[in-house]
Amino acid sequence: MLRVLVCAVVGLSLWGCNESDSASPAEAEVKQMQLSGEVYYLEKKLLPPGAELQVTLEDVSKMDVASTVLSEQKQTIEGAPPYAFSLNYDPNAIQPKMAYSLRAKVMMADKLLMTSTEAFDPFKSADDAIKIKLSMVGHGKKSATLTTPDTGLAVVSVNPLATLTNTYWKLLSIGGEEVVMAENQAREAYVQMNDNDKSVKGFAGCNQIMGTFEASGNRIKFGPIAATRKACMSGMETESAFVKVLEDAGYFSIHEHNMTLLNGEKKPIARFKAQYF
Repeated sequence: MLRVLVCAVVGLSLWGCNESDSASPAEAEVKQMQLSGEVYYLEKKLLPPGAELQVTLEDVSKMDVASTVLSEQKQTIEGAPPYAFSLNYDPNAIQPKMAYSLRAKVMMADKLLMTSTEAFDPFKSADDAIKIKLSMVGHGKKSATLTTPDTGLAVVSVNPLATLTNTYWKLLSIGGEEVVMAENQAREAYVQMNDNDKSVKGFAGCNQIMGTFEASGNRIKFGPIAATRKACMSGMETESAFVKVLEDAGYFSIHEHNMTLLNGEKKPIARFKAQYF
């Protein structure tokens, strides 16, 4: 499959690149490149009419802020998968030491139907065809739907001085046990939720993590959590426990600059502290 196409100007052949016949040599330089691939899912069902596929190229290098969207394509879905896509991007925006990821999701109005669950850096997997797998939200063992049963015990935030979203939450403890950085661990474990697109990103001890979330009042559910595939000599134990905490979370409570995640039975399972930079 052709993965990266270059939009070039040759002579007066400017179709798809530049509409001006009087472009200077500098303006005729290559300005855009293209990532082409396909999105698919394995569920044996068709998506409803009007469903929209959104594919984005994101800069996920900055761990303490939300990812930056470099390019985005939206298209109405027709027929069965796979669905082809092409993203134009500025090659000057891509830096060798930075991290990037292709993300896909299917929306129906404001409802998330499907999302990709694995990170894919097209610039570090140059020999691989771009095939992004979608998973159905609301199916499988975990979803981003608020279906946690109410036990009758109230969960509230008291004097919150930090917000759930757009805050860098450093992981302090899991199950009452303090989380300590392992030797040679790259950085501290944290999670951050973006209020604009309901996305989640963070670092779990070895790998970067990403996914989606949904919150209402003090209830919260994290969607499928994807992670990069790096193998580490340290930090893996924290990572496994951290991902499970996100999967089990049903509620949250914020007191001043501290946040507690609780499970479906409203029992504390992890504590975090807001960090400011």
